[in-house]
Amino acid sequence: MALMGAPLVLWLCGCGGGGGGSTRSGTVGPSSDGGSGSADSLVQTPTGETLDTHAVLVDAGGQLMSWVTPQDHAYGRVSFLSWDLLLNRMPLDPANGLKVYFTHSEYDPSTLAGSSWPNNPAGKNAMLAESAALYFAYSGNGAVIDLVRALLDHQLEHGTTPSTHAWADVPWSTAEASSITYGNDTLREGAGVLEPDKVGELGFHGYLRFWQITGDGRYREAAIACADALLQNLRSGTAERSPWPFRVNAQSGASIEDYGSHVIAPIRLFDELIRLDLGNVAGYSAAREAAWAWLMTCPMVNGRWTQYFEDVPPGSDLFSNFNQYVPGQTARYLLEHPERDAHWKTLAASLIDDIESRFGTDYAGDAGVFHGARTISEQTAYMYKMASHTSRFGAVNALYAAATGDAIARDKAFRSLNWATYMARDNGTVNEGPAESKSGVNFWFTDGHGDYVRHFMIAMGAFPEWAPAGENHLLRSSSVVRAVTYSADSITYDTFDAASTEVLRVNSQPRSVSAGGLALPQRADVSAAGWTYDSATGVLRVRHDSGTNVQVVLHAGV
Repeated sequence: MALMGAPLVLWLCGCGGGGGGSTRSGTVGPSSDGGSGSADSLVQTPTGETLDTHAVLVDAGGQLMSWVTPQDHAYGRVSFLSWDLLLNRMPLDPANGLKVYFTHSEYDPSTLAGSSWPNNPAGKNAMLAESAALYFAYSGNGAVIDLVRALLDHQLEHGTTPSTHAWADVPWSTAEASSITYGNDTLREGAGVLEPDKVGELGFHGYLRFWQITGDGRYREAAIACADALLQNLRSGTAERSPWPFRVNAQSGASIEDYGSHVIAPIRLFDELIRLDLGNVAGYSAAREAAWAWLMTCPMVNGRWTQYFEDVPPGSDLFSNFNQYVPGQTARYLLEHPERDAHWKTLAASLIDDIESRFGTDYAGDAGVFHGARTISEQTAYMYKMASHTSRFGAVNALYAAATGDAIARDKAFRSLNWATYMARDNGTVNEGPAESKSGVNFWFTDGHGDYVRHFMIAMGAFPEWAPAGENHLLRSSSVVRAVTYSADSITYDTFDAASTEVLRVNSQPRSVSAGGLALPQRADVSAAGWTYDSATGVLRVRHDSGTNVQVVLHAGV
């Protein structure tokens, strides 16, 4: 039954099972260094081992450090390498003349040619969009925005459902390899089939965010179309049936797989449209609350965190193939929006602990703990350790540690992120994981690029001392960064919202900070408009309550 207005729904969900614990497991305790000081001050000593293509380095306590030296350059460096491959070395697909990432999910790390495995455009483009937005703010490299704009434009033109479909004007989630048009995958998902969670994911991270960055109204309208389709096709949920199916026939609206737990992506889309007063706000509000109620009373209680990956064939067990992606993204949302639930800390902790206990064990020769770094598998049906999922675990732990002061979570974040850096090779190709790469030669655009870079950006935003010392980087904003320019003695940036807070690591004491042309005062905290600076770490925090253009003038070179 589709719900179109503002009805209340009775959610009939089973209780019991893995959702409700509140105690952090602490299975990987802090080392002697613990990642607690500035990362650039920590030693990096070779062990004589190799992880993927890099010599393994550890700290004085034998705990894993990055292969990149100095350590504080690690997360920015691997992010640069990952993007540099896509920007400067990715070939054209001879079948269609487009860059390989338009029409392929994977590439051969030796030739960079695309594989024959189905494309996953909606999810891939959503991940690349978020990584681009965050990396652009960090680096000022507008080429990443241009790359994603081209992908979004192609999706709009060649990868959108017809207006006559039940799921109208929304992105197709899969496609045949090398196909310019999307929605025609016959190898795994089925032609004419789409995944509603990807409608929310690309609608938010891709279309809505890129309207906020670029001002291109086509993206705003595409985001609203995604939200409208989600609203029109919302249904009542139970323990066996989610508010939207995992897979549907886009034309008829018929459910193909009835259960998928990834409702946090549609919730994010609804949240932002409601905040901006765009589209059918009353309908979105009702749909958002219905989806949230189901999330809190079903998977958060019974632990059925299943369904996300496009290449898991239809007909698989809907309730036993657990994954870490959905609980990880849900925990991240709770940590970024604690105002949404009074029990955010307990809920996020239970999700993180469940991910660690279920997916942090040894598998296929890859250690669950490698020199203190917890490594994370993808899903029950594919338990290989992967860079994207381990880095997500690191980023979510970093958010948790920043919010709570939990030193164990901070160290877990630091070590897991360090492990993930080893999967980035000097040429910019990114291996999913050591054992996984032996099972198949190809690397994924999601696991090594879209769903990789964003986690390092999030982690540096949580702990700015993990970013390079002596450089200028915008690491976190409560708004969307639309423009940024760096020089040795100044940083200028524009935010979408006039009221926003930012965290930067800078090379010297600020001389002045202004917003909208008006000087902001230096303060002891940012409980009001102004800025703070920590000379020991180089961390600058800015709050502006009016004005979207911020200018930071530094003492560097003076």
